[in-house]
Amino acid sequence: MSAFLMGTDDVETLSYELEDDQSLVSYEDGDYQNFSGEGYDPNFDALFGEEEYREMGINPDEATQAKPGSEQKVLMLAARYAAGLPLWNNSDCYDHGPGENLLQGLLA
Repeated sequence: MSAFLMGTDDVETLSYELEDDQSLVSYEDGDYQNFSGEGYDPNFDALFGEEEYREMGINPDEATQAKPGSEQKVLMLAARYAAGLPLWNNSDCYDHGPGENLLQGLLA
């Protein structure tokens, strides 16, 4: 089965033929439709609590200079969530690149 993607009116009409990837399993081929919630036992003990984050040196009360999307930022957000705190902090780093820090050094 092939699919075609068409461009919009303000762009030349483009079409791309997409080939089926036989290595992927569709829901029809798998056991997904036979899945039921019975027997599913999520392991909530595996989730970290506030204490575990603090033991790792992550203080959810403090601002972080970790870049947005970085592993350190995600850990901080998880720690704040576990502590029941807002996920944002007005003093957190919001810049995605080194330019702002360089500019601040020039202005100081």
